[in-house]
Amino acid sequence: MNKRKKWLLILGVTSSLLLSSANAFAQGELVPIETLKPGAPMEKPVLTPTGGPLILSDSPESPKTEGAYYRDQVSGQFRIFWHHANMTGAPLNVAVAVTNPTDDTVQLYTEAQGIGVDYYPDIAGQTALTGFLDSRSDRKPAATLQPGETYYLEAEAPPTYTVSGIVQMRAVTKRGKDDAAVTVTTLGYVNKPDHPEEESILPGDVHVRGTFPHFDRTGMLTYNTSAGNSLIRISSAASGPFSDAMPGEYETGYSAVDGKDVVNNGNYGVTYNLSVVINNESGSKKRISVYDNPSGGSGHYVVEWAGLILQSPYVNYTKAWNIADFRVNKHGKTIASNFSLTGGAAGPQTIYFTNSNF
Repeated sequence: MNKRKKWLLILGVTSSLLLSSANAFAQGELVPIETLKPGAPMEKPVLTPTGGPLILSDSPESPKTEGAYYRDQVSGQFRIFWHHANMTGAPLNVAVAVTNPTDDTVQLYTEAQGIGVDYYPDIAGQTALTGFLDSRSDRKPAATLQPGETYYLEAEAPPTYTVSGIVQMRAVTKRGKDDAAVTVTTLGYVNKPDHPEEESILPGDVHVRGTFPHFDRTGMLTYNTSAGNSLIRISSAASGPFSDAMPGEYETGYSAVDGKDVVNNGNYGVTYNLSVVINNESGSKKRISVYDNPSGGSGHYVVEWAGLILQSPYVNYTKAWNIADFRVNKHGKTIASNFSLTGGAAGPQTIYFTNSNF
């Protein structure tokens, strides 16, 4: 386990964290969303896309036969997000296969990894994202691939179970100085194929599969205490009447299967690395509370806040999950945070900030 982080399963009330006002709640509690309204929209940060390419494999989301789901070639640092429910009627291995298509040796490293298998898709997604965030500083050798060789990352799913996974990798030349190309195939099988890069790709469904330019977003979010209850939406729709996206939040990707442009609505697999600035304008100490409301649906969520990895209980759009309570002095505070939408859960995540006196 990463020493600088802890896994916190927030399920109950901690009496020592009770707020002083009559409408205050304890960290970890689910509260009615009406208690946080009205909330003033915060100024949207301009997000900068960072990191390598993201491969998204979510189609067909519920395969009924063996076969490949998506395939593309990437190089250097890359991330793969996959989410597939086994509807074949028998146990199925759902896997990522990384093949060396070059004539030279390729060194493959894992920089972070999380895989979840569960009957409930959102719990599988929560397990995967928790493992991923907790291992992000653990770069490990995965394989030395000779020309034509493949590295497999697999999980067996019973019938009707979902495999949700997220892994970040880096492929370099034998000397480890230059980026190397690899072929990534996501697929499902009973018996491991010798050549996954040759497996036929199944027809897609209404979900998305594709390759996107960057797997991270970075930015600075400022909460002014004078604004009272305030909100920002993360993983809002990319476009349309329900979109409240931030500048730089979305990038257009392409499907290597048919060459069409695709959009990753919700930015599954993308991590939002946000520096949260608490600007205390009151001149006195304040208690700040932060809540996560899945205003687009429901699920099990994961947030990294001030170095702690927090897991929610089941929460739907009628509730908000209190992820943090802390004090700030008159000088305010800056906190590192990370948000990402778990597989099987719906966006957007609407983050509320409130403040109260002691």
